[in-house]
Amino acid sequence: MLTMQLADQDFWGNNTEGFVFFLGENLDGFVNHAHLEHIEQQYYPHLRTVLKRHKFEGKKGQLYTLTAPNNDQIKQFIFIGLGKQSKKSYIDLETLRRALGTMVLTLKKLSIETAIFSLPNEEIYKISAEELLKQTAIAALMASYDFTELKSNKDSHPEWNGNLFIKIADDKKGNFASALQQATIIGDAMNQVRRWCDLPGNFATPTYLSQEVEKIAAEHHLACTVFGHEKAAELGMGGFLAVDAGSHQDGKFVVLEYKTKEKNAPTIALVGKGITFDTGGISLKPSESMHGMKYDMSGAAAAIAVMKIIAQLKPEVNVVSVTPFVENMPDGSAQRQDDVIRFMNGKTAEIKSTDAEGRLILADGLCYAEKFYTPETIIDIATLTGACLIALGYYYTGLMTQDDTLLEVLPKIGFATGDRTWPLPLDDDFKAANNSPIADLRNTGSGEYKAGTITAGCFLQEFVKNARWAHLDIAGTADGVPGISYLGRGSAGASIRLLVEFVMNYRTYMGTTQIPEHEA
Repeated sequence: MLTMQLADQDFWGNNTEGFVFFLGENLDGFVNHAHLEHIEQQYYPHLRTVLKRHKFEGKKGQLYTLTAPNNDQIKQFIFIGLGKQSKKSYIDLETLRRALGTMVLTLKKLSIETAIFSLPNEEIYKISAEELLKQTAIAALMASYDFTELKSNKDSHPEWNGNLFIKIADDKKGNFASALQQATIIGDAMNQVRRWCDLPGNFATPTYLSQEVEKIAAEHHLACTVFGHEKAAELGMGGFLAVDAGSHQDGKFVVLEYKTKEKNAPTIALVGKGITFDTGGISLKPSESMHGMKYDMSGAAAAIAVMKIIAQLKPEVNVVSVTPFVENMPDGSAQRQDDVIRFMNGKTAEIKSTDAEGRLILADGLCYAEKFYTPETIIDIATLTGACLIALGYYYTGLMTQDDTLLEVLPKIGFATGDRTWPLPLDDDFKAANNSPIADLRNTGSGEYKAGTITAGCFLQEFVKNARWAHLDIAGTADGVPGISYLGRGSAGASIRLLVEFVMNYRTYMGTTQIPEHEA
């Protein structure tokens, strides 16, 4: 567990064990490093020579630690390289996030419970000092997360309780306490739902998750609706019912509502895929392909995290999350290939693969959101297609929309927050791939069209009638992202930061196409 606070005295006046320094290339780069002189005067007279002798030159990703005695205490100096300043400020900001991740992992490894670092100069990143504090603090909290609760040997996995002090330059003005509080709210909510995603499917069942959501609703005064098979049948949710039919675990359709006090405020709907485990159903996946299918509810988890965050930050918009939770299992009641199902809006689909189940529950989720809440904008988020992982790898979420404003806004917010997206075309040319000779649609695109990620987006588009709409495919970014220190080895909390920023500043982003410079 990591706690953070603002340092209220001089950097060296803090009684911490660890002191962290972010340095540019050649040790005299673009980040304040005046503290090196203090170390040379008090601890290591030839510090820069020592660093260079050990080939620490401040290059991106470099790490070096030194230990020094001080009045019967041990002080740990941690040096982390940021490399050369980039031509794009968002790249430098992401480099800093990863350096923060390296810092936290190093503190945990060395069992350093108290440490301090100075917030770099915000001008490099073209954002305010408050925003820089928020971004760095979120990254530190994300890096502190580790899923070990199912380990029986607690001695080999001791809990780390770190306290991180952040020193703001005395000449900087701003409400830094508020920025740090926002970061804590965001980071804590992210880590809570990352835990849900990391829990195995026999723990994180639809019932368990719906109960966890009800707790969040009660704590943060959100309206909550949970229903199952009977109500879904009454509403005509053929997609939800078809996927739910093959499991002994009862599916749960979960809705959270946040309402602002502002009159005539627009409504945003977030629709998240919540497959708690995906075997592929009757179209059974190969055994090796089932590993990691507990993460198939990452989209729903993201939507709920956003709701918990905004309930505390209170934007002047209305927001609803719609998250169907079901298992996709192959028992005797499961849906079959060639079945035809009818969705809530009356459209029918021929089942060509029961392993294309996410779009079935999302279709009913989109219909539900639009029918009962008339949102101005809907964004759905889902670990939808393996094709997206092939196309974009682990580092970019696939974005599909025909709305020009969303197409401009979401990628720019993604670069600013670290939740990067990349647009894929959603042209009408792809729609014919979903044609069926016996139903309105088929649930997987015809192989002759390829482009499985795009044809899945085209399928979902059929269930949004009036709202602005965008689809985020997080199949690659949801978990197991390699090489990014602050994301760890399990759930990455994909797109939560992106969606929080979008919702919190919705009127600004959707009211104009002029995006703040730091996000360009």
